[in-house]
Amino acid sequence: MSSYYETVDGQKCDRAIIDACKEAVAGRGDGRVSVDDAKKVFEKIADGSKETQVERWTVRYCMTKYNFTEAAMDWITEACSKVKQDDADEEPPAKKPKSEGDASYYEEIDGLECDRSIVDACREAIAGKGDGRVSVEDAQTVFLKVADAGKVTQCERWTVRYCLTEFNWTEPAQDWIVESMKEVPQE
Repeated sequence: MSSYYETVDGQKCDRAIIDACKEAVAGRGDGRVSVDDAKKVFEKIADGSKETQVERWTVRYCMTKYNFTEAAMDWITEACSKVKQDDADEEPPAKKPKSEGDASYYEEIDGLECDRSIVDACREAIAGKGDGRVSVEDAQTVFLKVADAGKVTQCERWTVRYCLTEFNWTEPAQDWIVESMKEVPQE
C-alpha cells in the first residue's frame, strides 16, 4: 500500500489528488483535464469537507504538471474557493503601503515562502487591464521574473503554481508559462 502523501519539490502533496489527475489524462481525449475530470479531482480535494494546505499546494502542483482546459481550471478554482479552508489564516493580513526597500524578497503564502516579484508581476498583469486574466504577453513578463537567473528554483516553481490558481489565466498563457518553465534548467 502506498503512502497517503507524495513529496514533490520538497513539499508534501496529497497522492489521491495527483493520482486523480494522472487518471484524467491517461490515454483519453486530448490529454487535458476536462471539467468532468476536474469534478472527479475535486472529490479527492473536498473529501473531508475542507481543503487543507497540503491539498491546496497539491492542486497548485497539478495545475502545472497536467494540462487543464481553461474551463476546467476556472471550475476547479471556483469550486475550491467555496470549500472551508483548513490551516488558513482566518483573516488575511492587512495590506500596508509599501515603501522603498520595505518588501522582503519572499512573501509567505499558505506556510510556504514564495517569490514576491513573481506574485507582484501577476498582480500587475491583471490590475485594471483587459478582462482580468493573465494573457500570453503578461505571462512572458511574469516569466522574466521566474527565469531571471537563467534557472528555475524550487521556490519559483511553487510560486508559479500558486499564481496559476490565485490569478485567472487564459489557456494559451497557462500553456505558455508551463512549457517555458520546462525549457529552463531547474535548481
